[in-house]
Amino acid sequence: MRSLMFFLTLFVGIALAAVSFVFLASPLGLPIDESASNPRVPFAAGFFLIGVILTFIAPVVYELFPDKRD
Repeated sequence: MRSLMFFLTLFVGIALAAVSFVFLASPLGLPIDESASNPRVPFAAGFFLIGVILTFIAPVVYELFPDKRD
């Protein structure tokens, strides 16, 4: 359970950061004017930040979940 929660938190964090950066924040295509440099979704930076925070919290999740002891 401990490893599962660690990898789940790590995967969700990396996926959220990558998706928010590639699909929500970065403009696609060649820039035509200055407005093309703005993020496509206004809150994309918040999603990216939450993804990075989840990635850094993954080791904490691993340490906080109890280990199976026989």
